[in-house]
Amino acid sequence: MRQSRIEKVLNIIKDMDLDACALKGMDNIFYLTGFRGSEGTLIITRGDVLLLTDFRYITHAKEVTKNVQIVEIRQKQNALLDICKKYGVKRMGFDSFHMAYNIYGSWKETLPDIDLVPLANNIERIREIKEPAEITGIMKAIGIATDAFTEMLEKIVPNMTEKEIANDLDYAMRRLGADCPSFQTIVVSGPRAALPHGEPSDKKVLKGEAIIVDFGAQVDGYCSDETCTISLGEPGEKIQEIFTVVNHAQKLALKTMKAGMPIKEVDTLAREYIEEKGYGDFFRHGLGHGVGIAVHEAPAINSTSEGFLEENMVLTIEPGIYLPNIGGVRLEDMVLITRENAQVLTRIRKDIFAV
Repeated sequence: MRQSRIEKVLNIIKDMDLDACALKGMDNIFYLTGFRGSEGTLIITRGDVLLLTDFRYITHAKEVTKNVQIVEIRQKQNALLDICKKYGVKRMGFDSFHMAYNIYGSWKETLPDIDLVPLANNIERIREIKEPAEITGIMKAIGIATDAFTEMLEKIVPNMTEKEIANDLDYAMRRLGADCPSFQTIVVSGPRAALPHGEPSDKKVLKGEAIIVDFGAQVDGYCSDETCTISLGEPGEKIQEIFTVVNHAQKLALKTMKAGMPIKEVDTLAREYIEEKGYGDFFRHGLGHGVGIAVHEAPAINSTSEGFLEENMVLTIEPGIYLPNIGGVRLEDMVLITRENAQVLTRIRKDIFAV
């Protein structure tokens, strides 16, 4: 499976007239080799695949990779330069979205005779289309996150703090088998629910307030991402109104999505509906994004997106309305794009508000 991914990268190398590419983004390295660590550079030449890492990861790298040469990075040696000389590299691509400027500067200095060519989003483009095993991994992450949220929901009571709820949810995900949360869990309530990505605070949740819970699990390298908006008891009329608008906007997008549809058209459908209801100024982020090894990956779903939905993309659909000093609502599901429709992968009902 990973070998076929390498072949796709080799096609990029050939199409761009490169001799090799050097990848620093650990998500891309994991995708192509199965290795993840705090230090690593993946070199793909037209003949061989080499992983450069330090002594801490040599044994692990050999265990998790296949058909990859493991090269130990040593002080006072320039392994990258040695490899470039060995393979006659003159033009080398690099994943410009993931390389720190100081590393780029170091490479320019130590590889003066090599033309460094940005790969743009070509590697990420490969990752957009999920393989069956990847979908299985994502579903496992969704299952653990779902069970953890259900446990948390049974325990939540008025006067718990946002931090307490987030911590309980994070602990439940780990206890049920998650490697870690796939991002910092968001729990914001009352007026703080108007903060799309607010961090959990010591604020206590009160009856009748909207509570946005945005959470996900990472399991075996794959992520889930889901948002529920709940209320302990009946919320106020304005919050109920925007909940209904967001719920309908999400359903409108979900029922129209299928392979071949322009990506930005999905955003337009939900956004225009929210605008028609008078809340366009309060929905300012994109409608969704890809999910896989990273919790946010290509493609983005927004008003400037290019391209089309393709079979086996896994995406989020997450409209929201955020009213300053009042509160907010966001509803997010993950979907699998098929030829006929968008199959909703997440299992928690989003049309149930009061608990």
